[in-house]
Amino acid sequence: MKTLNNLFILDAMKDCTVIAGHRGLTRNVQFVNISDTPDVIQYLDNNHLLLTTGYAFKDDAQELCNLIRQMHNLNCTGIVIKINRFLKELPEEVKLLANELAFPIIDLPTNLTLGELSRHILNYLNDDKAEQLYYALHVQKEFSDMMIKEYSLNSLVEQLGHFLNRPAMLLNHRGEKIAQSHDFRKDSMQILELEMIHAIKNDLPLGRQGGTFTIPSSEGLSIATFPVQTKRQHNSMLVMVDASTLPYPSSQMAIEQAGNVISFTIIKEQAIEENTRLLKNNFFADLIERRIHSNEEILSRTHYYGLDDKLDTICIICTIDPEGDNYDALQLYEKRIAELHNSIYDQLEDEIVNNDMDAILFTKEKYFVMLLQFSNYNETEIERVTEFVESAQRNLQDGDITISFGISNLVQSPIDIPNAYYEAVDAIMNGYDLNKFGFINFYRTREIDELLTTLPRKDLKALYENTLKTLAYPNTKEEIDLVKTMETYLDCQCEISETSRRLYVHRNTVKYRIEKMEQLLNCSFRDPTDSLRIRVALLIGTILESEG
Repeated sequence: MKTLNNLFILDAMKDCTVIAGHRGLTRNVQFVNISDTPDVIQYLDNNHLLLTTGYAFKDDAQELCNLIRQMHNLNCTGIVIKINRFLKELPEEVKLLANELAFPIIDLPTNLTLGELSRHILNYLNDDKAEQLYYALHVQKEFSDMMIKEYSLNSLVEQLGHFLNRPAMLLNHRGEKIAQSHDFRKDSMQILELEMIHAIKNDLPLGRQGGTFTIPSSEGLSIATFPVQTKRQHNSMLVMVDASTLPYPSSQMAIEQAGNVISFTIIKEQAIEENTRLLKNNFFADLIERRIHSNEEILSRTHYYGLDDKLDTICIICTIDPEGDNYDALQLYEKRIAELHNSIYDQLEDEIVNNDMDAILFTKEKYFVMLLQFSNYNETEIERVTEFVESAQRNLQDGDITISFGISNLVQSPIDIPNAYYEAVDAIMNGYDLNKFGFINFYRTREIDELLTTLPRKDLKALYENTLKTLAYPNTKEEIDLVKTMETYLDCQCEISETSRRLYVHRNTVKYRIEKMEQLLNCSFRDPTDSLRIRVALLIGTILESEG
């Protein structure tokens, strides 16, 4: 980019005189505006050079001072003004302000029109743009050749730093370093590197879309980020130090062209990663389905993927809840489903990294599966896992889609991962059985009554009636007393004395009732099988009664 000082090589500028703000001649110039209106500030912007006769300010030096302040705040280049046309001389207060702000004011001789000067400057700037475009295409060709030759990302970033004579760095979408030019290997650059990464991580949205950051410890130094598109939801970032003063004919256009090639290289590497991910998914699917029969192979392969057989493991699965119009719409568009699943997978990876969890992530059918390992799975770790899952759920869900999580109990060996997986699935299904969505469930062993409620009502009723026969629906006082005695007798572990004490009846009465029930039901309460059937039947009776 050209500076105001560069314009003095033009014949049209040779007779011009800088009358104030000499220190600002290094300001960049990209555009030229001609105006004599008082509201000209509305049409000016960054790197704009104003050409004017000064007519609007011939009797108002203060208004000219206001214009200079406003242009300085917009980072405009300066003012070229025909002093002798209307002002005759530059007011002293204007000159003092321009010197203070390092804002150049240049006197244009009356024999040259503003239009002629504008044409000369624009032609010069346009030729500059053409040369920068040619150089950008040259950079793009060089980088394309390097990509075809399979240069690494670090080599590409190294070459970019060499071409532009600026330190360069490549960060992923989380602000983590992927590659850097050799400049950052110097001891003097270590602190700058940390400050650069810290500044970008503090405002990742700006970094991902491309922005400028200042470095507090280096006065006047700035860094610029350029978005690098990948297959992920968020962009990676190419970072250049002091990109606003690139040496001619370098330009941001050249950086963007190099960024495109770097983008293709990252996408190629991501395709390789997806193939690796597929192999991992296939292995864990075989493990969960118990298609691997060798314990040695299981331990070897899980160790390859980062599991330690000396640590305990829990399984966390999450899935998109199957409800709502948006979910139904997704079922019609396989491509949209694939994009959504890839996005969730990427975000789960980010959550694992951001929460510093020791986890392996893979997918099985509709489930995203995470295996987490611990040396001591205590209350503190359980709380940490809960916070991790809650954070992931908040960040994954949006207005149309809810995400649910199931968390298994601990298993002590990778060989038992299938048990942990099915516990986590069961925790998910328990939530759905209760018509819940967007939930987090820890697995627990189901009680007998919970298991019974999952059976069809007609089957429960049949078992209840066949077991208790005429006592299934007691009507007379004698039948009611018999059922009450049966429940108490079983609760007392078939101890007659304890049963009689609880019922406030004589023990012979209890013995009589027990003998009569055993005849009615054709069973023996002391037989474990008969006792279990009767206990289950009584429990079913409670369930049927509660359901009405």
